Amino acid sequence: MSKLITTPKGKAVWPRIDTPDTKFDEDGVYSCKLHVSEGEFKAFEAIVKPKLDAAYKEECSRQGKDKIRMAASSPLRINDEGDHEIYAKQKAKAHTKTKGTLEFTIAAVDSQGKKIDMPKIGSGSTLKMAVEVNTWFVPSQGFGYTLRLRAVQVLDLIEYGGGDSSFGFGAEADGYVGSGESLNQAFEVADEAETSNAPF
Repeated sequence: MSKLITTPKGKAVWPRIDTPDTKFDEDGVYSCKLHVSEGEFKAFEAIVKPKLDAAYKEECSRQGKDKIRMAASSPLRINDEGDHEIYAKQKAKAHTKTKGTLEFTIAAVDSQGKKIDMPKIGSGSTLKMAVEVNTWFVPSQGFGYTLRLRAVQVLDLIEYGGGDSSFGFGAEADGYVGSGESLNQAFEVADEAETSNAPF
């Protein structure tokens, strides 16, 4: 059964989806912040919570404790401006002992669910994200989790480096439509590709 869950649609903020950010990690990190409505934020939080509760209970049992410290950071948060934000990320490379260096990319589909080549997704684009809940425990931080970004659905595209805003075009109700084949495949997650029980 797929471990992926789909976020509600929201506005992308500083997405790094077509090319990974290497500023703080030379291996690169794909990421996206998605701003959603309060109601949709709470509904998504309710989907994530049972997964976290089960993993937290399992980690407590593993350590032989009733409670363990919770990490301060969370990918589901309300930022300083009051926006309800969902943050997902994915390392571009993973170094393993058995398979060497593995490289990851993010898949993309259009508003009709057709697989497309990854466009230059800029801030303000309307997206949904397919994510996987990844829990971790680090003694210095406590128990926490990240949302691993696996794929995006592009509902309204604003390309960076130009895009419709520079030509005066507005969004159309039908949504972004690209060409390509249907994305009718499950995303297989190779556990052996993970190098540690770390926040990625």
